[in-house]
Amino acid sequence: MDRRSVAQHAHETPTREERWRAIQERTTRGLLTFNAGGVAHLEADQWAVRSTRGGFHRVDLVEERCSCPDFEFFGREHGIPCRHVYAVAIAHATRRRRRSSCPACFGGYVTITVEEDGQEHDEAVPCRRCNGEEE
Repeated sequence: MDRRSVAQHAHETPTREERWRAIQERTTRGLLTFNAGGVAHLEADQWAVRSTRGGFHRVDLVEERCSCPDFEFFGREHGIPCRHVYAVAIAHATRRRRRSSCPACFGGYVTITVEEDGQEHDEAVPCRRCNGEEE
């Protein structure tokens, strides 16, 4: 039995079993990434997911596209999302279940970028729409 990963066969069409195994592996790793807190919502449909090699990969949820090598060299060609796309899908579904009817916030809070002493950082503040301050 050939024990190479499906990603090593990037230019070969995967068999049905290899495709199923690739999807199972990526969904499992996506769930682990989500559970480890490795997903951050940027804006609209853009997300950042922590890379195992350091840094982040950018994910477009609507396009189901990621900047990682697995997606670029295997997933796009074979229609198999990477673990980063699955992690974002889980985060998005969880976010939708938890938030109120307000489409602008997450649990009544929005994230804004604040600059202090020349340094930028994100800060969670109460959503003005949910608190009746904006119509």
